[in-house]
Amino acid sequence: MNNNDYFKKLSLAIENNIALWQATVIECDGSTPAKTGMKLAVLLNEAPFGNLGGGEMEHRVIDLIRTEKPVGSKIYSFALAPGGATDDIPTSMICGGQAKVFIESLHIPQKLFIIGAGHCGRALGQLAKLCDFYTVLIDNREEIINSLTQECCHEAKLHDYTDMAEVIDFSPENYVVIMTHGHLHDKAVLEQCLRKPLKYLGMIGSKSKVAQTFANLTDKGFSEAEIKACHAPIGIPIGSQTPYEIAISIMAQMIRQKQAIK
Repeated sequence: MNNNDYFKKLSLAIENNIALWQATVIECDGSTPAKTGMKLAVLLNEAPFGNLGGGEMEHRVIDLIRTEKPVGSKIYSFALAPGGATDDIPTSMICGGQAKVFIESLHIPQKLFIIGAGHCGRALGQLAKLCDFYTVLIDNREEIINSLTQECCHEAKLHDYTDMAEVIDFSPENYVVIMTHGHLHDKAVLEQCLRKPLKYLGMIGSKSKVAQTFANLTDKGFSEAEIKACHAPIGIPIGSQTPYEIAISIMAQMIRQKQAIK
């Protein structure tokens, strides 16, 4: 793969926020097939592209990334012969010396799915983008989806809320906030999210509305523990009234969850 093809493929993966890490050889000595400047892009569920010279070190880099899923960037040093430095990652290679590889994540790891793209949804989307969340706004109104601007989300999806697994990536790293227009679909969406793996699940609404929704879900067989997984009423209580004030209270709660602060 030539450099032009490599960077085209890299750019496409970044544009779609595919889980992606880039490894670059920044220093090497010994008669290793890896040369300074070589690059390898590693994805979780797809074949890597580019190269670090092949061989064991390249395979160790791929395994390290897929196992550790490093956040941000870090330099790793690999021993290219037995008896390397204490901090080197050992290999069975006999080239001699070492190689240093700079590994950086090129995607936004935390995704926020906002169900309902009204005033509060758009305000939350805009703030979440500023706080380094990959933000997806979902709504069942075509005119609303078509009116969304890039400042409030990375993606906008038109959906009727019947099968949320079609538009939400349910995983332990991701966040979901439910605020459908007029609260008409909040319960139906929440019911589909409660037993799914998520880092954070929240639903907007007054205390009485939330209590009624929770009671209905209890009648449907959801346990108290399952229902308590949802933050509702949503946000940290700061007396918020306007869409951006509400968004701030929700973001504060999500950041607290992200940092595992009680």
